[in-house]
Amino acid sequence: MLFLIIGALLAIIGTMGCVWGNHLNDLELDNIEEAAEKGIEIARLNPGKLYITIGLIAIITGVVIVAVGLIKNYRSKAIEKKNPKSNINRLALTALLLALGSALSMVKIWEMPLGGSITLCSMLPITLISIEYGLGWGISSAFIYSIIQFGLSFGAVFSWGLRPIAVVGCIVLDYILAYTALGIAGIFRKKGAVGICIGIFLALLGRFIFHILSGTLIFDIWMPEEWSSPLLYSVCYNGAYMLPEFIITMVTAVLLFKAPQFNKLVESNLE
Repeated sequence: MLFLIIGALLAIIGTMGCVWGNHLNDLELDNIEEAAEKGIEIARLNPGKLYITIGLIAIITGVVIVAVGLIKNYRSKAIEKKNPKSNINRLALTALLLALGSALSMVKIWEMPLGGSITLCSMLPITLISIEYGLGWGISSAFIYSIIQFGLSFGAVFSWGLRPIAVVGCIVLDYILAYTALGIAGIFRKKGAVGICIGIFLALLGRFIFHILSGTLIFDIWMPEEWSSPLLYSVCYNGAYMLPEFIITMVTAVLLFKAPQFNKLVESNLE
């Protein structure tokens, strides 16, 4: 139990560090050069990158500690029989997957100019929460993930020069609703691997639809003149990063489902 608690706390603290570091990167820190001139060498460091680096180290450490704790728990038949769905296990694994998803979302293979990027399979850990514990827990966790994602993009959102009402719409559609939609991945989790894959497909499709709505209703003001349809432009713009992200996520999910250990873990929570 101690391993799970410590690992989950480290993962959460690491995620908060990454959020704060990303926010600092968007700020203009005028006092760094002034401090450096006075001989404070550490001031030459980029504080945002420093927080992100420390945060990622904390997340990775937390992941390892939680993994060790889960292995110890699953190896203990006594614990497994008495409490197979331990709340501590659930909280620890949820924190682990939220932190992992947040960390992977910062590994950007390609980034669009007005938001959106191809990441290293960052959506899969969030869908796994719903697959593992069901819709209610999955949607709640995905909502928390949406807040984390908004925190990571806080500076960018307010740097686009949108009107206040447009900013609110962007936050609701592109973050709250889009990322919370990932929580529906477990809707067919009791139908086996096929049902799980369909659930992940629907979750990713839900996110895609909300991004399309945002692009059509909010970001149409930036549509190039050669485009005549805001809807078509939004589909193409968001599809440029969502389609590769979708392929990466589905391929990884299929490979993951072929692992007997993963199937056993999922089945143990369906009983």
